[in-house]
Amino acid sequence: MNKNYWKITFVIYILMVINFVVVKFNGNIYHTISTIQMNIMRRTEGGSNYNLVPFQTIETYLSDLSIGVAFVNIVGNIIPFIPMGFLIPMVFRSQRKIIKTMFTCLLLIVSIECIQFFAYLGSFDIDDIILNTISCFLGFLLFKVYKGFYKKNAPAWKVS
Repeated sequence: MNKNYWKITFVIYILMVINFVVVKFNGNIYHTISTIQMNIMRRTEGGSNYNLVPFQTIETYLSDLSIGVAFVNIVGNIIPFIPMGFLIPMVFRSQRKIIKTMFTCLLLIVSIECIQFFAYLGSFDIDDIILNTISCFLGFLLFKVYKGFYKKNAPAWKVS
């Protein structure tokens, strides 16, 4: 496939992550403003918008998966980041080793969590980082499968 296709796909993906994961914009600006105001108020009243204890949030969610919020949060922290683990090595040849891809993913994920926290758009949760990183790993595995399939089935002159 054309290399520009993957670059354009990556840019669109990053814009979607910023829109839906960071800002959580669903078409209603008042919802976003309300979220910011609620987080400011919560912190002003002494509440915390962070979790630094690994698996604390995940354990809470896993204890009762019947709660829609728990399911949405777990799936919502996994599905959106699978493409990141696939697209980073696809677009950037220097990122085709798992260590480099995972480090880049981790930097992006921690940046997202920090932006959410400091912009009052959400919380900083170590469990989100864990789930997002696992997702990137799954995406990287898909990249390896794709590249293996592509190399096996493409003419020798087309393999990149």
